[in-house]
Amino acid sequence: NTRELSEALKRRCLYLHVDYPQMDREKEIVLTKVPGVSDNLADQIARIVRSIRQLDLKKAPSVSETIDWARTLVLLGIEHIDAQQAKDTLHILLKYQTDIAKAAKELSVDK
Repeated sequence: NTRELSEALKRRCLYLHVDYPQMDREKEIVLTKVPGVSDNLADQIARIVRSIRQLDLKKAPSVSETIDWARTLVLLGIEHIDAQQAKDTLHILLKYQTDIAKAAKELSVDK
């Protein structure tokens, strides 16, 4: 459930658009912020998240959600993401059931 902000509040706010980082930069962020993540896993995470962001979603995963997903995968002891593991953990990245269903249908796990 969301609602529009009032015009008075909008006038007091500064809007700043920050685009998602390039895939290599997001991989570096994951490597920096997630202890125990391997280079290969960080690369795979960045690639999968980038492909998910290409879908027509209600809310694409943020960098923060990418980090949360990486931490979850490390805690689960996953060193290489297969399609089933990705589908089983999509709820970490995506917040709407329709987005989860769409991503699960379109998900392609390479490498």
